[in-house]
Amino acid sequence: MRIKTLTVVTVMFLATVGLSQSGTQKPGEGQPIRISTELVQLDVVVIDKNGRVVRGLTKDDFELYESGKKQLISFFELVDTVNEGRQRPEERRRPGEKPVGQGSGPGAAESDIKRIFAFVVDDLTIRYEDLTYVRQMMTNFVDTQMRPSDLVAIVRTVGGKGLLQQFTTDKELIRRAIAGLTPSTHSLQVYNNPEQARISGNLQPLASGDGQPAAFSHAPGAAEMLPEDVDILSPSEEANKTLRAFMSLGTASFVVDSMGQLPGRKSLVLISGGLPIFSSQAGTALDNISVFLNQLTDRATRAGVAIHTLDIRGLEAQSVVASFTDTPGRSGLRSSAGTMNAPTVGRVQNGEIMSGGRDTTASASESFGRAPDQTQFGFNNPLDASGAHMGLRTLSSATGGISVLNRNDFNAGLERIINANEAYYLLAYTPSDNKFKGDFRKVEVKVKGDALKVYSRRGYLAREDKVAPAPATKQEQLLTAIKSPLARRDVELDAMLLYKAAAAPADKAKGNVESWGAIDINLIVDPKKLQFEQVGDKQQTSYDVAGFVFDELGKQRGGFSETITAGLTPEEYKRVSKAGLAYSANTTLPPGAYQVRLAVRDNKSGNIGTMYRYLEVPDLSKGRLTTSSLLLGAVPQNETTATKPTPITGSRQISRKQDVRYAVIIYNAKQKDGKPQLKTQLTISQNGQVIFKEQEEALETNVKNSLQFIKVGQLGLSSVRPGRYTMTLVITDTLAEKKSQTITRSMDFIVVN
Repeated sequence: MRIKTLTVVTVMFLATVGLSQSGTQKPGEGQPIRISTELVQLDVVVIDKNGRVVRGLTKDDFELYESGKKQLISFFELVDTVNEGRQRPEERRRPGEKPVGQGSGPGAAESDIKRIFAFVVDDLTIRYEDLTYVRQMMTNFVDTQMRPSDLVAIVRTVGGKGLLQQFTTDKELIRRAIAGLTPSTHSLQVYNNPEQARISGNLQPLASGDGQPAAFSHAPGAAEMLPEDVDILSPSEEANKTLRAFMSLGTASFVVDSMGQLPGRKSLVLISGGLPIFSSQAGTALDNISVFLNQLTDRATRAGVAIHTLDIRGLEAQSVVASFTDTPGRSGLRSSAGTMNAPTVGRVQNGEIMSGGRDTTASASESFGRAPDQTQFGFNNPLDASGAHMGLRTLSSATGGISVLNRNDFNAGLERIINANEAYYLLAYTPSDNKFKGDFRKVEVKVKGDALKVYSRRGYLAREDKVAPAPATKQEQLLTAIKSPLARRDVELDAMLLYKAAAAPADKAKGNVESWGAIDINLIVDPKKLQFEQVGDKQQTSYDVAGFVFDELGKQRGGFSETITAGLTPEEYKRVSKAGLAYSANTTLPPGAYQVRLAVRDNKSGNIGTMYRYLEVPDLSKGRLTTSSLLLGAVPQNETTATKPTPITGSRQISRKQDVRYAVIIYNAKQKDGKPQLKTQLTISQNGQVIFKEQEEALETNVKNSLQFIKVGQLGLSSVRPGRYTMTLVITDTLAEKKSQTITRSMDFIVVN
């Protein structure tokens, strides 16, 4: 591969080309859970004694009971999320079910996704210092267990941000969400001293931003979750426990509903510091929570969501064993409120608490976890900690999930949950009692075999599934598609995002620094997925384009919607068949993280394509080294003095008969005697393999005391084979601190004949 490199410092190259973030989504088809008088379909996981998912079972290996009565299993299949495809040992797909479609393009489509996880971090019950353990555990999951086919979201009960709580396959975005798991101030503060409790009845745990499209668009406030007889302003410990329980379950319930549109069996992992849903005092408001739990179980069943629970407090190091020398009367005289004499530590085996005698040598600080703080819930009785465990265990067992309690090895506990998602069975039956009256019906699944454990749902409410009407108008169809975390590929899209610094509005400018970002969006639509009709001597098509820009809190910061009618001559149609139909938009944004969602709808067929991508506008006022996007353009071969290169648009295509010119604008470079000391190095790679690497070279410039510097280069392509390549430019500021002296920018481009 021969590539000629030429640095042209005197030419300022600014291409107006597109940015774009992929993302939008289609409600999942293939939802496996259905409940009606004619068919009840449930998902079941079977685990062996070594914790591995059991495959290869047949329908005859299962027995299913509803309200104690054995039911005839009429439908059975194994869904394998690790191996390709679905194994159907006995039955064929039932009439009316559509196969999962295939497609290619940006964004995660339904056919790409094998496992779905929503991690709900219950920061109402987790102590601030325990968030360290949560971050470590989640980082290990991303590094060692998350697959490219996993769709993941991290949601905080009260301290989250909208953009970072959305489902994604992007590991870097998940890492950003993990880094955000730090103590944050919110309007619900619960103190050990009940008189200091400050509670807001209008708390929205999942910020959405004015009801605009987002993965989680609205969550009920705390007051909406509470029974009418709960006084959230009461200083009593019981009211505090009630509020926490309803807030935690309310958030879980909302996430369950949000996951209902996604295909297959989904996992919600509730990471908690205990869930006190059972009161130690009879006749309190917590006694009514069983009704809410039944409703949540039913909603999880219909949504195909298994709720797993993980207690991040670690081993229970303050179990209490009564003895003849510790009578209740004597203990009451000797101990202060909220304590009991002779605390003991159980015997630890395989990271779990075991029955056994007193062991005063063990210490929670010696392990990864730590002993729970009994005042975390304002408990007056240490025995209430077991009630908090009971709440987590009850929630998981009711929904077919796994509870990880009394463990210090959180990574192993989470791995146990993750591995249980490798495969599951679908069982369906016609209920013998087909008169639905809204009662809760208990379901039990048994399997033949030694040492096999079944994880199945506790039951459902006897009511018909409510089928939401299909979106009627094209606006509703576009919004429905753009709100889904799965990409639609009925129409193929691609887009390119480009950032360069822009002056802030006069009322928001910080000195003379261009701290905002000018964002160009260049969208490419594949015309082969649109329907054309002959109108005169032209091929004509009509399609709608819509886009939304959301900030980190999920608030809409801009958007566009337009109907495009294109009439193409035969020559034009031939050209756009290769390069695509282009659409451009631009906006200016302040520093921060953003998401761009784009959708295209063919007005003839009704087919839709969607995509989303993420963008970060750096804050130049902080003085850290950064650059614009890598800008690409095409110029005639060997013409290094060309001043008007043709910008490479979202198609990223450039002919071998041209040279490719690249440029990047460097901001906040340190200077000595008015000049920067910058070095750059260019590499070209294909399929992850470096095929060209330029020697590192100093950036030469005659410009002094500037806020920005330009690096421009040009590459010949005449001897390059057609195909997709990645250009990467590494910029090093030798005057900057080591931790912030290097920055990298990359861009894909396609060489064609």
